[in-house]
Amino acid sequence: MSHLISVQLDVLGGLLAELRALGAELDDEQRTATAAGRSLEQALAGPVGDEARLTGGQWTGALAALAARTLAVAATLDAALAAYRAADLGLAGQLAGGSAGRVGTRAVPR
Repeated sequence: MSHLISVQLDVLGGLLAELRALGAELDDEQRTATAAGRSLEQALAGPVGDEARLTGGQWTGALAALAARTLAVAATLDAALAAYRAADLGLAGQLAGGSAGRVGTRAVPR
């Protein structure tokens, strides 16, 4: 049994833009966390500074992984969106070719 999948390409494009922006924000946060970890290590002496550096490093790693995965999902979504748009244009072209001579009919790609 097959199921119908409906995709609103403009909405998907909006989600893609949001994912790209989120990936960029996470990447910026990763750089900020790296700098903060170094600053805390220099500001705090002894084991407290070492612990702050380690914690900053772990947080930086988590942010870097999250940013990379978010951008990977965005790239996958971008490829899917391009494929959907190409398929939609192809279908619209087929419909336009099949409706030749009919008054008032026009295929509109979405």
